[in-house]
Amino acid sequence: MNIIYLLLLVLGAYALLLGVSQQQTVGRQKKLLAPLTAESGKKALAAIDYAALIVNNSRWLSLLDKYDKQLRLKMQAFGVLALVLVALNALGVTAFSRSGLGMLLLVIMITLIVLPGLLLKPAINSRVKGMMDALPYLVDLVAVCVQAGMTVESALKFVSERFNHLDANLADLMKLLVKRAEVNGMESALSELYHSMEMTEIRMFTATLQQSVHYGTSLYEHLIELAQDIRELQLLVTEEKVGSLSAKMSVPLIIFIMFPITILIVAPGILRIVKNGMF
Repeated sequence: MNIIYLLLLVLGAYALLLGVSQQQTVGRQKKLLAPLTAESGKKALAAIDYAALIVNNSRWLSLLDKYDKQLRLKMQAFGVLALVLVALNALGVTAFSRSGLGMLLLVIMITLIVLPGLLLKPAINSRVKGMMDALPYLVDLVAVCVQAGMTVESALKFVSERFNHLDANLADLMKLLVKRAEVNGMESALSELYHSMEMTEIRMFTATLQQSVHYGTSLYEHLIELAQDIRELQLLVTEEKVGSLSAKMSVPLIIFIMFPITILIVAPGILRIVKNGMF
């Protein structure tokens, strides 16, 4: 009976995962029929998926993202692990009770479903931070190219082709910007990038380029000032994080220092009271 109960539990979890997988497949097909757009006033702009660009540049993130999006693969992995655990428990290799094995299978199923997404998001955020850290250097290089007589398009293309050693993700983002500019024009490509990314530094950069392209203003001085402003902004963020450390450190100080000291002070008196039989 225990084996039949566990097999039914595994089959029920398998059917549940299969249903969710089919729903995700239908959702992906709907996205293909209705591509992602970002509304800007009355004009719909195609959105640039920078997260997909970052994932494609890393083999580890690509595998993790592929596993996270394919629920069928998660289902197969859970089925294999569940059958192995049930077989080991039936053969007496492990000594789990029926409820204990059921809880273990539930934990494994939740881990296989949730853990890839939890690992993927911090990794993408870390690489986005690396892109923002490298952005001032890209702005400086673009400013030098513009000062040398290049246009905005040629300067971005020249710098992006030689920026891989500093940050490959930012270089690929600029290459994508240049390709979109070749198709739709630089102003439209900059507008798409501005509305696709929520990072302040990127929006400052694209707004400066948009102003130069639209109004024909001088670009070199603005880019040099922009690079300095971005560095100051990043320094302010770092100083804010350092300033918040004192408040964060108070929690472990209270838990690991104040409480033990309080116990050391109060414990002798309590022991003497108990020893004298006052309670």
